[in-house]
Amino acid sequence: MSYLVFARKFRPQQFDEVVGQDAVTTTLKNAIAQERIPQSFLFSGPRGTGKTSVARILAKALNCEKPPLEKCGGKCESCKEITEGRSLDVLEIDGASNRGIDEIRTLRETVKFKPARGKYKIYIIDEVHMLTTEAFNALLKTLEEPPVHVKFIFATTEPHRVPLTILSRCQRFNFRRIPAVEIAAKLEEIAKKEKIKFEKKALYLIARASDGGLRDAESLLDQMASFCAEGIQEKEVLNFLGLASEAFYLDLLKAVHAKDAAVIFSQVKEFYEAGGDLAQLARGMLDTFRYLLLFQCAEDAAKWADLSAESAEALRTHKDDFTRAELLLALALLQNLQVQLRRNIAPPRLLVETALLKLLHLDGLKQVGEALQEGDGGPAPRMPDLVKVPAGPAAGWISRSAPVAPRPPATPKAETPAAVPRVKTEIGTGPVKHPEGPVPASNAATTQAPPDRLRHGAASGAPDFTQVSGAWPRIIDYVKSQRMSVGVFLSEAEPLEAAQTGVVLGLPAEFQFHKETLEKDANRRLIEEAFETVMGFKVRIQFVITQPNREERPAKPAPTPAPEPVDGPRQDILEEALNVFKGARLVRKE
Repeated sequence: MSYLVFARKFRPQQFDEVVGQDAVTTTLKNAIAQERIPQSFLFSGPRGTGKTSVARILAKALNCEKPPLEKCGGKCESCKEITEGRSLDVLEIDGASNRGIDEIRTLRETVKFKPARGKYKIYIIDEVHMLTTEAFNALLKTLEEPPVHVKFIFATTEPHRVPLTILSRCQRFNFRRIPAVEIAAKLEEIAKKEKIKFEKKALYLIARASDGGLRDAESLLDQMASFCAEGIQEKEVLNFLGLASEAFYLDLLKAVHAKDAAVIFSQVKEFYEAGGDLAQLARGMLDTFRYLLLFQCAEDAAKWADLSAESAEALRTHKDDFTRAELLLALALLQNLQVQLRRNIAPPRLLVETALLKLLHLDGLKQVGEALQEGDGGPAPRMPDLVKVPAGPAAGWISRSAPVAPRPPATPKAETPAAVPRVKTEIGTGPVKHPEGPVPASNAATTQAPPDRLRHGAASGAPDFTQVSGAWPRIIDYVKSQRMSVGVFLSEAEPLEAAQTGVVLGLPAEFQFHKETLEKDANRRLIEEAFETVMGFKVRIQFVITQPNREERPAKPAPTPAPEPVDGPRQDILEEALNVFKGARLVRKE
């Protein structure tokens, strides 16, 4: 007889022999005993967890000549035929190679025929997610109302690729990953039957390397039995898989706690030169710090840790070597190391050594509040609320209160403020004309608030022009991220005034359409929302049309007529006004 690999030789033949899927097998046994058998089943789960094996056992249980299957023991003729794969009533179809509509049409024709020996005609379709959309549609009607003698069993590793119309017509069973402890126990049973010498730690390493799949573990055990002539030993399994031992990780953990960089370099060098996989080393360190965090959080955390009892007890003694904050930071650093190793941005050895050296300084890092408290000699200030700006040059997190650094105290020496040109504004329906020409900065819209107002402007709810001007690019970026067309129109505007009543935004006369669009309720609310998000307080928005000064117009302005002489008290008022607004001109209103 030809040699059979362990995965086929020790395939379970009864429900009780299935490892790690008690919920599935119990439900199926009860359904058969109560004769509550659905027309179709869907077995989903990771590879190597027993989906096809359970499908064959279910087929034997349904067609067993001497039920129940537990008493028959698979000795009847029908069970033997199914076990050997020669039953005419159980058809196994590979969904990857029979995925077209023609194969499904053929299946629809064959379901009409009654079974040759057993009670049911059973179709097992493996990797059913590989069927085409047309094939699923062709199968739908048959699956919804199949003949009473037909049962469908679907198996897949990707249930999300199966159409919902198919899923809704199947009774679904989810196969879970098998714990390493249960896989190791099964491997030990197989090794004893095959009379293979082994170390329990070696079998446990094989179980962990299989990632919850019993078939992978059995295949690896078969391979190690050929590789290890003197028996399966831990050291040989580590060398074969490129892994590090649990004692190795424990030594690295001690070196990190003792801040011994020399030991870290020596350990990494030894592991690397022995042909170890540095990606596996990084993953092992990540698991080690995770286990320490679990042991800190709960006393019975050993049931969540995929560790042997000896290793769990050894790690538990080191759970207090690091604080919880240090463990969380270590996990973040090691997770980042995983990303760097996958991107291959630098030699793996350099990345691993650098990450491990960073772990030496976990206790030297301080929280922001503690650092501020030490610097000020007082209690740590309350952190302001943060707002996320989704796009633009200001993308990131900014403070809602947005405090502005106070200015240096003003000197007693008075300085003449620079003249700021004013513009004519048109608010609402009636124009409001400002005197043209330069005016004192104290009367301009850009007048800056005193230091106290700058420091507390956000808290009082009164916008400051300096703050509005500084935040204007971020406000435009925010509006563009929410509604691009509104943001483009808003980019043509500029802040003119900021006061307790709100913010005035000006648009040139040629952008009248932009103004009308921005004044719509939905657009206005979006812009006010942008101000609140970026600056931290609500404001009222008002749009105006600006007209440039005559001196700024490209065409040569007409000469200004000289003011007519005015006698009496009116002349005194005008002269006083001209003295106040130096450089201004009088314009007669027609």
